[in-house]
Amino acid sequence: MIRRLPPELIREIAAGEVVESPADVVRELLENALDAGATRIQIELWGGGIERVVVSDNGTGIPKEELPLAAEHHTTSKLSDLSQIRTLGFRGEGLWAIRQVARLRLTSRPPGQLGGATLEAFREEACLREHPAPPGTRAEVRELFGHLPARRNALESPAAEARKVAQLVGRYLLHHPHLAWRLVVDGEERIQHAGGGIGEAAKLLWGPVVANRLLPLQAEEGPFRLRGLLSRPELSRPRRDRLLLALNGRPVEWPEPLLQTLLAAYKELLPQGQFPLGVLNLELPPQYLLVNTSPDKSRVRLLEAEPVRAFLERAVQSLLTAHPLARSLPEPAPPQGLTPAQPSRFPKLTYLGRFRELYLLAEAGDELYVVDQHAAHERILFEELSRRYQSEPPVELPYPEVVGLSLDEEVSLAERSSELEEAGLSLEPFGPGRYRVRTIPAFLAGYPSLLPEVVRGSLKTPSFREAWRSVLARLACLPALKAGHPLAEAPAQALLDALGACELPWVCPHGRPTALVLSELELARRFGRRGPRAIERARL
Repeated sequence: MIRRLPPELIREIAAGEVVESPADVVRELLENALDAGATRIQIELWGGGIERVVVSDNGTGIPKEELPLAAEHHTTSKLSDLSQIRTLGFRGEGLWAIRQVARLRLTSRPPGQLGGATLEAFREEACLREHPAPPGTRAEVRELFGHLPARRNALESPAAEARKVAQLVGRYLLHHPHLAWRLVVDGEERIQHAGGGIGEAAKLLWGPVVANRLLPLQAEEGPFRLRGLLSRPELSRPRRDRLLLALNGRPVEWPEPLLQTLLAAYKELLPQGQFPLGVLNLELPPQYLLVNTSPDKSRVRLLEAEPVRAFLERAVQSLLTAHPLARSLPEPAPPQGLTPAQPSRFPKLTYLGRFRELYLLAEAGDELYVVDQHAAHERILFEELSRRYQSEPPVELPYPEVVGLSLDEEVSLAERSSELEEAGLSLEPFGPGRYRVRTIPAFLAGYPSLLPEVVRGSLKTPSFREAWRSVLARLACLPALKAGHPLAEAPAQALLDALGACELPWVCPHGRPTALVLSELELARRFGRRGPRAIERARL
């Protein structure tokens, strides 16, 4: 039998969509403080926030006559147009949801108001009293889920809930490092940040070793603006828990198109299955975003993804090409004195000799380079293939090749047919599970036996870009110089020159380094020489 739910149950269900834990309470109160223009925010927890949460700020405050309205359902000063949302909060549910599941005490005073006021609210009860108060707002939440034992029992231990709040505050700090932040848990100070640059914030939360390997990123193009930090390729993790994104100041989960674009910008510099570390703040016009997609507003949808993806890709690629990415030669002892190559781009290398018919020895300035001839040749061929399939028109096969595809590959083909045609591959059905290849990229014209592998390879992985890159990497590997292939001085120098002309000369298409570097100063140190004179004598 269908029946109407009682009002009190409706209130509990609606409040539960917004507030499930102390971290949700803190998030709602933090967003209110940020929207109020606060420059100092303090968070205090007792019992992991289950017993008590206090968030104080020095923002604009709430006039005393509006305090009762602020905690009502769907009341807000922030929303006038859903397509022009510029604040973190906008639905007017936060304070109302909190008062349905806990006791709320809200004290506030705008700077120009004489005296402040406190609203005490719990479910349908509310009481307002006026009194002196400092400017800003202080929100106190007590006895979370005290009248809802099932939901209170579902919470984790106070220590675990406090840890989630600390992670949340740390994330807001990283995205808003110019503000002063303080977190106190059961009387013990956990976070103290006086305000500063994003580098200082990363050093505070992630430690100096990680922070010193993050590259500052700043880019602006039309209506888009990007600020933050991204790690060098050698600093990566198998999880993306330290790859953080804020859109227009709002910490959000990565929209999949943007995440794939970021990973693609690293190309082969990033190992497969690894994610960089970083904090990115992306600002774009509000009409590009749909933020009202989840109760906690952590998931957003890009309404116009392609311009944003193109901007992000150009910004990250520009960052990576502006820094030396050659890896230092390993040594038995800890690498205390090793230094990376100094020029911002791959230097002009002069051939010196060979080792084991695989490694080329070369110099550039005061640095010694060891180049893997197979990896270097792979990189050169890979970029040549990449240019050719984009610039040369496809070739029609005089005798179409028939390829058999699995059910999963057929589904992928239906999704990627337009992208395959742009790459020069045109297929048409030729019976159940069979397809005829009518056109191919020009560089494949002489290799008909590779067509089945190329077609199936281009249908793998969730992303066509990654699948096609794997195909080109495989094709580049086949003819590349192998170990033991002898090279005279002239072709060896030509190989080094061609490597230096590559767009991404630091790694092969599979992500292995093409070159390792050792400075002259480090050589002198390893040979026990000291000082500039010793180095000069080493040259004689």
